[in-house]
Amino acid sequence: MAISTYSELQTAVANWLDRDDLSARIPEFVALAETRMNRVLRIRIMEKEQILSTIGGSKRYLMPTDYLQMLAIKYNNSQIASTTLNGDISDSVASITLTDASSLSASGTILIGTEQITYSGKIANVLTVSARGANSTTKAEHTTGATVVEIYTTWGSGSISTGASSIRTMQYITPEIMARTNTGTSTGLPQSYTMRAGYIYFGPVPDAVYTVEMTYYAKIPSLSDVTTTSTMLTHNPDLYLYGALLEAEPFLMNDARIQLWATAFGEAVNNLQLQDDKDSHSGTELRVMNTGGYY
Repeated sequence: MAISTYSELQTAVANWLDRDDLSARIPEFVALAETRMNRVLRIRIMEKEQILSTIGGSKRYLMPTDYLQMLAIKYNNSQIASTTLNGDISDSVASITLTDASSLSASGTILIGTEQITYSGKIANVLTVSARGANSTTKAEHTTGATVVEIYTTWGSGSISTGASSIRTMQYITPEIMARTNTGTSTGLPQSYTMRAGYIYFGPVPDAVYTVEMTYYAKIPSLSDVTTTSTMLTHNPDLYLYGALLEAEPFLMNDARIQLWATAFGEAVNNLQLQDDKDSHSGTELRVMNTGGYY
């Protein structure tokens, strides 16, 4: 039978185990297999790009919840959208009129001065305010003509699309090096980053709004009754099947079959990783290039 959905995978696991009394346990076997895959696989369909807006004076930002391993971080000084206030506002208004809101998202977060304001909708150039002083900022009055910038306060889908000349790449340094230098306390254009306890730290501390793009390996989307399929399952059903069977045998105290499924799972992982590595360089010769003078 085909294995292209969560339900079909559960049925296949039950069939291969020749058991009809494990319906409550099979989702656990699948989840454990996904955890195992996240530890050992690093292939292109796991790559993800997300963007975030820095805030002047803030150096610490939460990592994406599905983060596994870093590939690159770069940024530029462009904003998602920028406009100005069309009229003074108090610190408690429920709507904000802008000069031009056409480039802003339908809902999101804006920054005026140091205050973050979330909005739930827009009609023409008027935003419907959800919260003033969002994200632990302070409510304030603002005058007409003040700059309004849309920001991403959490990681969201997107990439930096401007020319390469305006994009800067950050370098990783250890937390100890950032702590021993003034990188983590001085302000300016961020040049480096480090990671600790679920946060990413930029140094120098960003002195303005920058759009940061993180490219990283993300966790495989977990299958469930809601998320019934994924690209990984579509292309690699054997990996899920062997992984779930490997997790099932210790539960069934069938030690003799553990090595069988461990070998099958390991071979599937190795073959997939090898295929992905080859495909990454297919159609061209690998050469050492001198990039000096290209830009």
